[in-house]
Amino acid sequence: MTLNDLRKRIDEIDENIKDLFLQRMKVAEQVAECKSKTGDKILKPVREEELIHNLTGGMDEEWRLAYTSFLKKVMEVSRTFQYRKMLELGADFQPSFQEEESEIQRVCYQGVPGSYSEAATANLFPDAETGSVKTFEDVFLAISAGKAQAGVVPLENTTAGGVYEVYDLLLKYDLYINYSDIIKVDHCLAAVEGASLEDIKEVHSHPQAIAQCREFLKQHGITPRESSNTAVAAKELAASKDHSKGAICSKEATERYGLKILRCGINHNKENATKFVAISPQLIRKSSHNRIAIVFACSHRSGSLAGVLGIFGDYGVNLTEIHSRPDGKNSWEYLFYVDFTGNLKDENIRALLYQLYEELPFVKIIGSYETSK
Repeated sequence: MTLNDLRKRIDEIDENIKDLFLQRMKVAEQVAECKSKTGDKILKPVREEELIHNLTGGMDEEWRLAYTSFLKKVMEVSRTFQYRKMLELGADFQPSFQEEESEIQRVCYQGVPGSYSEAATANLFPDAETGSVKTFEDVFLAISAGKAQAGVVPLENTTAGGVYEVYDLLLKYDLYINYSDIIKVDHCLAAVEGASLEDIKEVHSHPQAIAQCREFLKQHGITPRESSNTAVAAKELAASKDHSKGAICSKEATERYGLKILRCGINHNKENATKFVAISPQLIRKSSHNRIAIVFACSHRSGSLAGVLGIFGDYGVNLTEIHSRPDGKNSWEYLFYVDFTGNLKDENIRALLYQLYEELPFVKIIGSYETSK
């Protein structure tokens, strides 16, 4: 047979597969209609495993794994279709959220005036009264205690990655992301008046800022020391008047605390930016929101995470971030924090969340917000 003959034969087989697929989906629709009346679960893991075992029994090892993958994808697409159908038939699933937000009168942020967090706070809440606290957890405590209606914290940096403590605190204090701001980060090496670059033996700053400037520090033989915040490092340096120490901070912090800029733009990634988020006690849903954040756990078995991520693809949803964190209960088991494009008012997103809530051992929406990135 010629190549064209073979291609024609494949086309014929694919046409048959398409017809069978449509027949299968029609039956899947009828299954959804039955289950909507009985309240039965769509996902039946034991049945799916039995079906795969039976269909792949006796198959050559060369093809068994490939055919198993094919079967799992067909089942996954079928379940996605059934969840959509169940919602059309009146399934009772609606995430809890508010359409209207409370007036934000007081906002707190971690650090001291002159920090990047203060700049993000001013961008997000220009008319609110603002105050600073010492730690990220203090931000969450202030909101939980009703001392502030919102708190601004960094969530991710384009160079240093996620601020994982904040992810953990979101779950610990049951708070939600409702606002976002991207701050361009241009770190300066600051020192007290009279000091030169050659004088600086160690530099103080937040661990993220140190990571973002590691190449510069290595090049100049400067030892990094961690501080709670870039602006805190600047404030403490100004008080010390020590010519052998420097601080990595913003230009605004150097001006506020009377420091001298020895070098600006010392971060090696010149596109360096930090994503700040504002957290509050309620999950808010707005038409302008284009990003959703969730945290979930999945079963501890081969391919489980890949299967969950494939569900997002089935709904045509773009994942923009994913981070893993130890679940804090079981060794080597993790929670996954995911950001994805969408709006809670979208029925497609509602179906996606419905499927995740039904199929995973733990899911929680932790944010709905608007971002330009």
